[in-house]
Amino acid sequence: MNNRPITTQHTPRLMALLMASMVTIAVGAQPTRLVLNIIVDGLNLDNLDDLSAHFTDGGFNRLTSGGVTLENIDFGTNLDNVAATAMIVTGGSPSVNSVASSTRYNTDKQILTDVFDDGTTIGNYTSSTYSPASLTVTTLADEIRIAGAGVTYSHAIAPDAMTAILLGGHSANSAVWINDKTANWASTTFYKEFPTDAANANRLTPLSTRLDTMTWVPDAISGQSAILPSHLTKYPFRYTFAKANPDRVYNFKSSPLVNREITRLATRYINSMALGTHDGADVLSLAYTLKPYPGTKNSESRYELIDSYIKLDQDLAQLLNTIDSRVGLSNTLIVITGTPPPTTRRLDGNKWNIPGGQFSTRKAESLLNMYLMAKYGNGRWVTAYHDKQFYLDIKKAEKEGHDPKVMRNEAALFVERMSGVKQAFTIDELLTGSSAIDPTGARRRNIDVTSAGDIFIEIIPGWQLIDDYNHPSLKQANPTAKALTTAPAIIYGPNIKPQRLTSTIDARAITPTVTRILRIRSPNGAEVAPLSITR
Repeated sequence: MNNRPITTQHTPRLMALLMASMVTIAVGAQPTRLVLNIIVDGLNLDNLDDLSAHFTDGGFNRLTSGGVTLENIDFGTNLDNVAATAMIVTGGSPSVNSVASSTRYNTDKQILTDVFDDGTTIGNYTSSTYSPASLTVTTLADEIRIAGAGVTYSHAIAPDAMTAILLGGHSANSAVWINDKTANWASTTFYKEFPTDAANANRLTPLSTRLDTMTWVPDAISGQSAILPSHLTKYPFRYTFAKANPDRVYNFKSSPLVNREITRLATRYINSMALGTHDGADVLSLAYTLKPYPGTKNSESRYELIDSYIKLDQDLAQLLNTIDSRVGLSNTLIVITGTPPPTTRRLDGNKWNIPGGQFSTRKAESLLNMYLMAKYGNGRWVTAYHDKQFYLDIKKAEKEGHDPKVMRNEAALFVERMSGVKQAFTIDELLTGSSAIDPTGARRRNIDVTSAGDIFIEIIPGWQLIDDYNHPSLKQANPTAKALTTAPAIIYGPNIKPQRLTSTIDARAITPTVTRILRIRSPNGAEVAPLSITR
């Protein structure tokens, strides 16, 4: 018998194992070995319900029948996919987590940058310099990794860099995405690992050499859906990704074929990294897309959307079967959260006589600047436009003795009279909580003050917002639609009581609910209480 005493050199390791085991047993008799956190861009509950008869038994239907379906996860206001994902994984709004969109305007340098572009890191298979430094709070993956005391693992896979970094957080072992130009799996040296599976995929089966041979055609079962008009079934679509098309990588990343690549790499991770077999809960974070396909040949693209759901269901079934065989679904906590669809829709064509028009951001900026010059003297008073926000040169105004608040009010009133503008308001009105424009406070929560503009605008539904200020060659855009701010979510795992909640639930409650199930602390920016959904 070994009676050697435990020395101080063994203590850190033992403490780590003890802390990890606390996460493992926290949910009860069945240990949680793996947390699978999935974000689905554009997930819609009606489509899940309408297509359930055409799904496999092992994908969406498996999760909705055995877990909690949250019908209406509310984000407060419409956010792009990156900001919505940030809210989900942090439990905090943009005013807390500092991620209000995929890009941000640097008011000091007067340039537009990706939200995670920090200029200090080095890219793996990319020239981009990204890190999560702009994300000012912890994430779900961070807290699971911290609770595991360094003996568990966290990996993230997404089509785009911003989402991958959000899913990886500050402490992931790795976060990879598909390079927009080369189609290689890429990452940043901020994360200490570049997985062998991703490197081998780039070297042995690079996506760039396979894109030419890949074709998206609908599955036979997609044409049988009752929600697909019969006339559309007569004209099955066919999309390719030829080298001659400069948008081929973008189009591919907007198609369901990218979901298949995500699933393929995730499956390799589970097998080669033995995720879910360590002394605690590992976390695998994935991002999928169900957003409208940009290369569609018709205004509605319903056939394409149905097929995207059918294919994603098949991918999920494959992924869950792999997890079940390697880890056991009884040892796995699965969270699938949708983000609201975009606020644009395809052009319907002039023959339908749909009301609308074009709002040019360049013309609006020019008119606003001329108006302010007439009142305040010569100069460039409008410094930028970005994401339905105009930026004014407040430093110049203060230097010349003008009241910035008065200038902003006058500018907002002028912009509001422009054709196509439904409403214009100032940052001052948001910060002071004007009930007229922000009765619930959601608009205030969903801005990052450090990068916000001075004037905010809303465009009339049906009008095209032409961002020719930032894209001078842009002549046409899809018209706006009324913003949807809700999406569904599914939580499936040990001790989860199968049910369907129809009430509206704050999107910030998702991560605190997951951490409560795991019996670990919530991210440090979490703002709302968790749900009670366990048995």
